[in-house]
Amino acid sequence: MKIITGLGNPGLEYKGTRHNMGFEVVKALAKENGIKVNKERHFSLIGKGKIAGEDVLLVLPQTYMNLSGRAVGELMGLEPKEKRELIVVCDDINIELGRIRLKPRGSSGGHKGLASIISTLGTDDFARLRVGIATDVHRGDITNYVLSPFHRKEMRNVLHVVTLAKDALTCMLEDGLDKAMAKFNKRKIGTS
Repeated sequence: MKIITGLGNPGLEYKGTRHNMGFEVVKALAKENGIKVNKERHFSLIGKGKIAGEDVLLVLPQTYMNLSGRAVGELMGLEPKEKRELIVVCDDINIELGRIRLKPRGSSGGHKGLASIISTLGTDDFARLRVGIATDVHRGDITNYVLSPFHRKEMRNVLHVVTLAKDALTCMLEDGLDKAMAKFNKRKIGTS
């Protein structure tokens, strides 16, 4: 069973912020596949279902971004799973809005949610889908930037990149990580 975990911050004050792109992608994936992500377990909201014929567990940690490892560690510990079954979806300040990057493993790249998960699991050997949020206006303190909502003029790009990320995850489930990386890592919104 694949465990697709979208990172973000719970609560209305964080809804629609750049840091919640992981939540948005997993919610879109759930909606498209008729999966309700509403059971409260392991410090998360979870939902089980099938996508592309594959059993999946969709997870939205409710521990806040910087403590994402607490929820993921609880889930992976109480329901023993191969860490290779884990796919983490998160925002990335170093990738341009409109682009995504799938990777089989790697460092946190400064992302505190990923750092928390790596620290808790004791490994970085899990797939991640990074969703770009960078624009030319994020100079200075990035905390305020990532916790700010998208501007109205950016919303079209946001909707497109959420769809791109959702499609990349579906492709990964259907055809494997390597094919999904080859197909989606070079794409930008509006290209095919």
